[in-house]
Amino acid sequence: MKVWVTLSPLLPVVISAVAGPTPAAASTPAPTPAQSRQAVLRAETSPNLWTTINICNAPHYPDVMGIRGQMPALGFAASLSMTEQIDYWSNTQRRFEPDTQVKPQVVNLGDVTSGLHQGGVSFRFTPHAGRLSGMITFTWEYSGKVIGRAERPASGGHPDADYGHPPHQSSRDCTIP
Repeated sequence: MKVWVTLSPLLPVVISAVAGPTPAAASTPAPTPAQSRQAVLRAETSPNLWTTINICNAPHYPDVMGIRGQMPALGFAASLSMTEQIDYWSNTQRRFEPDTQVKPQVVNLGDVTSGLHQGGVSFRFTPHAGRLSGMITFTWEYSGKVIGRAERPASGGHPDADYGHPPHQSSRDCTIP
């Protein structure tokens, strides 16, 4: 199976409205270790931390699956990123397994202080790829050091996922017939 990763304006699923730290944020004191741990725990357990399939073999995007995620900022300037991987349905294991033939893609959302931030990647498959899903590993870094990491498999029910085709598309899996 051949897979193409698309990060193009035609499939704008890697867009995120992210601004760099403001001068005020840059002048705020660094969080204490306890504040940092508490902020990461809130982010890792937040209902606003999710992964979804926002494009699935849509008429304008045949044989394409888009994975999109959302993650909260920590309340202090931190670098946010998502590592997006493809999973395939294993009939023998009766569950989704990582597809080692498709290289995971990293989406850097930049240095942010507050708000919710989305990013995503579109993968183009050859026909008959079968039932697919995805997993995102969310990472928060402060001063070049990883301070938090969480994984989420794709789930449905996220109509606020940007760039869905059709609009508000949000599902757990996708079949490329």
